[in-house]
Amino acid sequence: MVGAVLSAFATAVAAEPGGIGQKLIQPQFGTVFWTLVTFIALALLLGKFAWKPLLQAVEERERSIRASLEEARTDRERAQALLEEQRSLLEQARRERAAAVEQGRLDAERLKADILEEARRQREELLRQGDAQLEAAVRRARAELRSTAADLAIQVAAKLLADNLDEAAQRKLVEDYLAELERMPAGSATPPG
Repeated sequence: MVGAVLSAFATAVAAEPGGIGQKLIQPQFGTVFWTLVTFIALALLLGKFAWKPLLQAVEERERSIRASLEEARTDRERAQALLEEQRSLLEQARRERAAAVEQGRLDAERLKADILEEARRQREELLRQGDAQLEAAVRRARAELRSTAADLAIQVAAKLLADNLDEAAQRKLVEDYLAELERMPAGSATPPG
């Protein structure tokens, strides 16, 4: 519809010789003056009401972008520092774990040595106790043997002497004989007498 109106207007202008079409092509002072006044007024109005807010918005946007870039750079630096700190902590944890494992190994070796030393000490103590028990058993056996031998010797002597000596004198005689036997070297075959 607008196209039809413009087409009709263009046809009417072109049909009139020296009409409106001619005036549009030739500059006229009044039209140029008012066009300039209108342009300057529009530029001033736009400058006062549109350009300043637009420029302020652009500057604000620029400041916002710069602040965002600065914040992003700061965040990146902070993240890099945190990453380095995490790497450092991880390395420290690895070192501590290795030290703990080494300390555990050393403690285990020390415990093993302590257990072996305690077992050796207990073995030696058991051997000492066994030797002491064996010695005590040998002493008891010797005492029993001596007592039994003395009793047998008294019985034999009593039969041989047939009432010549009393029992106390016979016991003393046998004990003296046994004492002499104990003093004799082990390899001697001849009894005292």
